[in-house]
Amino acid sequence: MLSILVARDLLRKVGGSAALKGSSLLLGFLISILLARTMGPEEFGRYVFAFSVISLAALPVGTALNQFVMRESARAFSLESPALIKGLIKRSYVWVSSIGLLVCGSLWWWVSARGDDTAFIWGLPIIPLMALVAVRTELLRGAGLIFQSQWPDMVLRPLCFVVLACVLMITNALTAVTVLVAYGAALIITLLIVVRLFHSSIATEKYRETPAEFDDGRWLKSMPWFMAISAIGASSTLSGAIILGLVNTDVSQVAAFQLGLSFSALVGLPLVILNLVVGPQITQWWEAGDKDACVALISQMTRLAAGVSVVGGALVLYLPEIILGAFYGDAYEYGVKTLQVLVVSQMVNVAFGPVGLALTLSGFERQAFTGQLAGLLVSVSITVLLVGRWGAVGAAVGAFAGLLVWNIWMAFQVRRHWEGPFFFLASGVVRDR
Repeated sequence: MLSILVARDLLRKVGGSAALKGSSLLLGFLISILLARTMGPEEFGRYVFAFSVISLAALPVGTALNQFVMRESARAFSLESPALIKGLIKRSYVWVSSIGLLVCGSLWWWVSARGDDTAFIWGLPIIPLMALVAVRTELLRGAGLIFQSQWPDMVLRPLCFVVLACVLMITNALTAVTVLVAYGAALIITLLIVVRLFHSSIATEKYRETPAEFDDGRWLKSMPWFMAISAIGASSTLSGAIILGLVNTDVSQVAAFQLGLSFSALVGLPLVILNLVVGPQITQWWEAGDKDACVALISQMTRLAAGVSVVGGALVLYLPEIILGAFYGDAYEYGVKTLQVLVVSQMVNVAFGPVGLALTLSGFERQAFTGQLAGLLVSVSITVLLVGRWGAVGAAVGAFAGLLVWNIWMAFQVRRHWEGPFFFLASGVVRDR
């Protein structure tokens, strides 16, 4: 079994992460309820479509760097090298500024060529802001500051967004454009707090006096794979709403798909918490050559996460009409089947455990990328085929199929390269530490 000290530390982190992520989900539900009820299916669908495109555009700018920054910062802290931390920050800023200008300019041209509304234009500042918040957050997480790294983005940002959205609602100014501007303002506040936390927790006198050190060879070798993996994973989620917005003329279907994602996220919450907590621990143990400890940790945590997911998923599957009607109103009850499909997909996802994280943090980025790419291709292909007839349900089926393909692939790769279990949920590999 894992040592008592490690188990207690992980339980403490799990409890803190669960509280933060639960608060984030609650605020997310409040936001979705507020926007969906006030804006209506069509205007809410316009906002979701614009936000999905903007979120996808932010991936190459920096949000796809999250796991890479976390791993490299965790490595730098384990080596007690503030110089590497400084170098990592400087390289990240160069990347965000240069690629950000390119992506924002390209999106501006695309929107102008299509003659779309101004929602996209007003949402462009969100792209670099998302990237900067992601980089700073992962630096804190790599240092082992789990709570400090999570509460600004999980609690402060959505809370600020709720307050600003309420102000817009009271003043009858709640539109797709104003909501995107409010989200950008919430990101600015979050970024200021995250930077402040970094300077108060990490930027010691030794750090400030140490010149930056750049491990460009290592970073350039692994960064593209991490970015590709994160980008494909996020694209698998965002592609459904984007394809619906481009192919299906009924924008209310985009709203139905987004609401289904919001509730299914509750079912997938245990896996998110698991990834947040065990990531730095896996990195440290793997670097130390303790593979058995990694397997034991993931197996135990997966069983716990799957149990919680099944309980939550069963509740949503049993009462889908009541959930949608009570929270969003009768106008959204057409999204029942979409919600059910997405909930089942998340239950399956949690049951496989953090197979993708296990591969990327142990140096098998290419294998993880291949699985992510295969899943995305399957998801997009099925979504394109089905959304014309089935709308949001077709997008949900495509998302489920892609998620299943990449989980199976990742599990096979973990079995091959780790010599560990194919299915962490059923693993009995738990040795005394």
